[in-house]
Amino acid sequence: MLRRVLYIAVVLGVSSLPVLAEVSKNPQSARKGTYEIDQNHTLVTFCTSHMDISTYCGRFKKTTGKLVFNGSQPERSTLTATIDLTSVDTTSDELNNKLRKELFKTDKNPTATFVSTAIAKTSADEGTVTGDLTINGVTKSVTLKTKFVGGQAFPFGDKYQLGFSAQGTFKRSDFALTDMVGAQFAGDDVTLFIDAEFLSNN
Repeated sequence: MLRRVLYIAVVLGVSSLPVLAEVSKNPQSARKGTYEIDQNHTLVTFCTSHMDISTYCGRFKKTTGKLVFNGSQPERSTLTATIDLTSVDTTSDELNNKLRKELFKTDKNPTATFVSTAIAKTSADEGTVTGDLTINGVTKSVTLKTKFVGGQAFPFGDKYQLGFSAQGTFKRSDFALTDMVGAQFAGDDVTLFIDAEFLSNN
């Protein structure tokens, strides 16, 4: 009897869970509007060479931002993002502290920002996002190769969610990111790998 009761409870519990909507891979069918970065499902990873013999990567755990999305006319879309540089995370606590204090100087410049200046479509679900990246008080233009991963109705509430991946490269020296003991052992080229989810505001 007890086994039957538990079985019924499990079935009822599972059946009450939200059903996932079908994911659309077509950006033109995704809901237009204003979206916010879902910080809990967004990862900004950076990688560079270490002493020219290996690749070393880290991540930033806190990113916020806004996307005005138009899948039918992507050139009308806009993106702004802010990365909390104090949230830098590598395999070394010692390095994390050095990055915050010596390289990023987070006491003066705790965040990095990206503001799009041009968005262009290169294929059905891919494009480029060019924008002004500001780090350490220096602003340079950076282009990200971007892919629309999918869109669907959010299962919790009347919202819509979008997924994107992006990749871009810049030079540390362009942003004066050189003032750290040991920085000479790291490559000048830094590659960003971004996987982001966005939730609509309505």
